[in-house]
Amino acid sequence: MSRRLRSLVAATSVAAAGLALALVVAPAAEAHSVLVDSTPAPGATLDTLPDAFSVTFDETLLADAGDAAFAMRIVSADRRYYGDGCLTIVDNTMSTDAAVGPAGDYTVEWQVVSADGHPVGGEIPFTWTGDATAEGSAQPAACGATATLSATQPPELDAGHHDTDTSVDIPLGDVLWIVGAVLVVAIAVTVALIATRRR
Repeated sequence: MSRRLRSLVAATSVAAAGLALALVVAPAAEAHSVLVDSTPAPGATLDTLPDAFSVTFDETLLADAGDAAFAMRIVSADRRYYGDGCLTIVDNTMSTDAAVGPAGDYTVEWQVVSADGHPVGGEIPFTWTGDATAEGSAQPAACGATATLSATQPPELDAGHHDTDTSVDIPLGDVLWIVGAVLVVAIAVTVALIATRRR
């Protein structure tokens, strides 16, 4: 293999590596935790309560982000809240003791912080057909509070933004710009090497 051909192959490899970097890094820059399992399952009908309601994700949760960044609430169709507001977070699963009121439609509202530092949230609807296991309240309970209404209420659930978010994301546009610059440099090197070899 001639030197010129070897140089061309090397420069092409650099360009290919840059393209691969774009394909791998760009999706990672935008990735957040994804819900992969829950108790109850969405749309489930329950006649017996599990020990706990839980949500499980495809990656470990950022448990040291602070209690205010996490929430899990059981809400009835008439906007009554059930449960004590206490959470357990283990690796990629968050749970709270199961509690409901009279038979009817309910929703588990959840919010967690992804490993990348961003909060994500959602809702899991289910139907309860058994007897009430707890009394509801007009406001969400705060874990450890002795009264139904606490002076320190849990945060408003927000799946898109959190004021205490300190993560640094590389915007997708910046990633593509960087990769594009790498490709331009690789092409320029290739042309320069070919021109040098010809002379």
